[in-house]
Amino acid sequence: MENNKTEKTCKLIFNAGTARSLLRSGCVIADIKQSRENPDKTIFAFVNDEHFKIEFERINKEIAAARVAQKGISE
Repeated sequence: MENNKTEKTCKLIFNAGTARSLLRSGCVIADIKQSRENPDKTIFAFVNDEHFKIEFERINKEIAAARVAQKGISE
């Protein structure tokens, strides 16, 4: 029996701003699809390689830092 713990080759991104940042950083996009739930939304499929993982983590840290800064301003 084959091992089912194989890594996915693509990662879906639902936020256009995040997708734009990933594209600017050189990540490879594999496909673009229309959302089934909301036809006005787009889903971006990126190649889930090492470069993607590094950039995705960096972007998530930037978003978290911005949220903390925003929360500090609003209090």
